[in-house]
Amino acid sequence: MRLHRLYLSLLVLFAQPSFADAVLERAEALLNQKKIVQAYDLLAPLEEERAGQPDYDYLYGLSLLEAGDPSRAAFAFERCLGAEPNNGPCRVQMARTHLALGETISSRKELDTIKQYNPPPAVQSLVDQYLGMTQKVEAEKKRQIRSYVKVSAGHDTNINGATENSRIALPSNNPLNSLFLIVPHRESSAFTHLDLGSSLHYQINPDLVTSLEGNVEYRSLFDNHDFDYYTANVGVGALKNLGNTALQGKLQWQTMGLDGQNYRDVLGALLQIQHPLANNAQVAAFTQLSQLRYNTQSARDANRTTLGVAYSQAFEMRFSPSFYASLYQGQESAKDSNFDYFSQSFKGFRLGGDLAYSTTISFNSHISIEQRDYDKGNPFLIAPFNTPRQDDESQFSLGLTWRFNPQYSLQPYYNYSHTNANQVINDYTRHVFGLDLRIAL
Repeated sequence: MRLHRLYLSLLVLFAQPSFADAVLERAEALLNQKKIVQAYDLLAPLEEERAGQPDYDYLYGLSLLEAGDPSRAAFAFERCLGAEPNNGPCRVQMARTHLALGETISSRKELDTIKQYNPPPAVQSLVDQYLGMTQKVEAEKKRQIRSYVKVSAGHDTNINGATENSRIALPSNNPLNSLFLIVPHRESSAFTHLDLGSSLHYQINPDLVTSLEGNVEYRSLFDNHDFDYYTANVGVGALKNLGNTALQGKLQWQTMGLDGQNYRDVLGALLQIQHPLANNAQVAAFTQLSQLRYNTQSARDANRTTLGVAYSQAFEMRFSPSFYASLYQGQESAKDSNFDYFSQSFKGFRLGGDLAYSTTISFNSHISIEQRDYDKGNPFLIAPFNTPRQDDESQFSLGLTWRFNPQYSLQPYYNYSHTNANQVINDYTRHVFGLDLRIAL
């Protein structure tokens, strides 16, 4: 949405803020010259020191808004209006920010506040144009379609999830006659990955939004195509606002193929309730039910139940850090009781966060730990592998996103996985390095 002419006209008609120091004067000059990145680079290092000063917050919010980061711009403009509620230019920019975020109700409130100032006819006319744009956004918001294409390349050090040793010593009463179990050796390979996705959100009313989303992924491994795989996902859901609390429900379906053959189907349902807290925080509780059905290994068919709680928070400071954490537990029960050795209970913890280095570069990281305790040992395996299995899995990821264009971004990443099991045959370590190119359509 290009609103530059409108907001510039409004700024001319409103009383202009007075910038009393050289830094702010320089930033204002850069913004007037449309040197947005330079203005941001000048102002961002000063946020911790000068946040709360209306003149600074106004220019800093404007640099963020012009750079395409309305979420962070809103924080700056809120600080400005908190100190100076009658700051006309700042209120105009806040209205623009709400429009950029699709928050039409809030945008309309800001414009109504401006009208209460009894502005001159020229300003009133421009405000009416903003209101017209708000109505247009509201109409577009009722039906939003978004699509993307993501192309990736990388290297996987353990494509088959194998333990490090291909020969495992077995217990023996005769030390001169050792026995060994031969297991598949660990394989590594370069890969390419393609991900296509789309979503449709339809707003029935301000408090009820329905959604339909889906994606298809395919990974090709250069050195062993037996491990090529594809997945297809479809989700149908709705989100209902109940005051400040949001209730979300979704039906999910996934099919996965391995080496060109159908491998597993998953049908599930998700229910989540979210509630905002003070200081840009949010708490949530969720439950998920899933049916897992394997095409050629029906013994592994299972029903899975997960319960959990989550917490997230964003901070109004330099680099705009945010984080989330969740705790969960559940049970996966084999459909056929004759195969209860596939049944397991599990519990885990997840923690992740983001840092915005600039308007175009951000960092993200994620860590998760999960413990799995199987109900029974597998009677078809020899000792000591027929005892109940216990796995402790840890995962870590680190990524960077460079949005060099509003539609294009590059995302280098690193993923680490490790499982420590009571049965050495299930131990494994895996490193994945990759680079994504994401295109928003």
